[in-house]
Amino acid sequence: MTEAGAESANGSATPAMPARRRSRLRRWLMWIGFVVGVLAVAAGTTIAILLHRAEPMMRASLVDTLQKRFHAKVELDDLHVSILDGFWVEGRGLRIWLPPDIQDAVTTGSDADVSWRSQPWIIVGKMKFHASWRILPGKPIVVSVIHIEDVRVQLPPKEDRPHLSMPGNKPGVAKPEDTPAAQASVQQPSPKPKFFKMPPIEVGKIECQAAELVIERKQDSTKPPKLPLDFQLRKITLTPDGHGGPVAFVVDMVNAKPVGIIHSTGHFGPWVSGDPGSLPVEGDYTFDHADLGTIKGIAGILSSTGKYTGTLRRIETEGDTKTPDFRLERVDKGSGVLLTTHFHAIVDGTNGNTYLQPVDAMLGHTHIVAKGQVVRASDLVAGAQGHDITLHVDVDRGRIEDILNMSANSDKPFMTGNLALNTSFHLPPGKESVWDKLQLDGQFHLSQSRFDNDKMQGRIEQLSLRGQGKPKEVKTTDPDSILSEVQGHFKLGGGNLQLPDLDYKVPGAEIVAHGTYGLREGSLAFEGDARLDASISQIVGGWKGLLLKPADRYLRKNGAGTDVPIHVNGTRKEPKFGVDFDRLGKTDNSAKEANPEKDQHP
Repeated sequence: MTEAGAESANGSATPAMPARRRSRLRRWLMWIGFVVGVLAVAAGTTIAILLHRAEPMMRASLVDTLQKRFHAKVELDDLHVSILDGFWVEGRGLRIWLPPDIQDAVTTGSDADVSWRSQPWIIVGKMKFHASWRILPGKPIVVSVIHIEDVRVQLPPKEDRPHLSMPGNKPGVAKPEDTPAAQASVQQPSPKPKFFKMPPIEVGKIECQAAELVIERKQDSTKPPKLPLDFQLRKITLTPDGHGGPVAFVVDMVNAKPVGIIHSTGHFGPWVSGDPGSLPVEGDYTFDHADLGTIKGIAGILSSTGKYTGTLRRIETEGDTKTPDFRLERVDKGSGVLLTTHFHAIVDGTNGNTYLQPVDAMLGHTHIVAKGQVVRASDLVAGAQGHDITLHVDVDRGRIEDILNMSANSDKPFMTGNLALNTSFHLPPGKESVWDKLQLDGQFHLSQSRFDNDKMQGRIEQLSLRGQGKPKEVKTTDPDSILSEVQGHFKLGGGNLQLPDLDYKVPGAEIVAHGTYGLREGSLAFEGDARLDASISQIVGGWKGLLLKPADRYLRKNGAGTDVPIHVNGTRKEPKFGVDFDRLGKTDNSAKEANPEKDQHP
């Protein structure tokens, strides 16, 4: 063996590869690269074809699912599919119309406003979701979350929405989706390839950002146009049960009026074809930082918690509210009274009408029970705008200062005392202030009351002590120790409080009067009789009383030791008292004739 051969055998040296072998290796590498390239192109082409076929199939499946869910026409502008880490699907321009039976019912109406008929009632700007690559025969495509943005839901006016009495919803009658009108109006899904049937889509959760709920209002061509109710929904999370049953939801929204933030969780559904108002709903809510100043006439920041159940048209709700600074809108922000309520109400979610059954409230130290309704004015008077509030209010225990504090800018109310009353309460719609349009009709009873005005309370002190025949004690008695009792009927309208049979009592005296009190200016206009237990000579006392002895008999009438006709004019801050000398010695029955039911007090 040569020396070179020995080195090769021992592996200590490698001879150069022959040129023929190097050429053969390059040819193999080129063929392998070519085959890999062809396979890559084929795979890409296959995937592109599959995606091209999958997009219309998935679009058709989605449209078909929604059509069956809503029994209505559904359109989807675009659906794009990518295969990065599974299937990523993005759609744009989803539109869902109202069910055809509703449209047909509106069309046949004699005076129906069908301007909304050609518009979809649900519009979705963008949606996207992710699904696994694994698509097995007979198994649904599982989508964990669908993300939705820019949603608008627009409901027609209540008058244009038929109820459950429609033929399509009566027992034994064909369902709306089975009618020719429904079948003709529902968009037919794109044809599917015969060799592959697209499986159904199973959704775990739907998350929605930036949604808007718009409820249209009935328009009258002879009246100014009415703005719709607009609710801004910041975020919505929907979780279907997977079997067509109720859908769980979590909602954060901005309430239209009063403006505030609502957070609510609960369930709704299943969907009732042909009648959105009969959609079942239940849940609970919190309502924070609600600015009552967005409701004309009142002010304060309200918070509320509660629960609700029923259908969209009839939601029974129960809850509590708290407003630390409840007041009228003209009152300074530093004022107001703590208002808490516990309520049970029925709400029509399609138009906002509310029926209170009842509201149990505490305004400061005053207990109030109210029953009644808050309804759209147009439901009562054609063409009217705003809301009409009609209540019956009972105060079984209360303080008059609580009522006065919510309507006065001063730190102290002009009167304090125990209050009981019952009244009808009517606040019609209109641009006027609350006190100009508020209407009350009822009766009241004040006890243990006193005036904050020193001049007026001083007059009351003199009236009481002189009426008891104690004129010498006027200068030594504390005026605040003289407490009054007041009762009577009242009517409020146009900002004026009418008191037809005011009965005012203090120890030793009674004033029976009638007149009006102007709430805005605090103006007083009363006349009546001051009836004192003591005779006129006892009232004056001393040597002057002796001189008035002959007048005792002349002024003794109406069962009183002394009966003096009086009047009160001026304002609440500057009252003016006087004697009507032209009525001296005459029996005054005007108050009794004004209201023969004067003894029927609470």
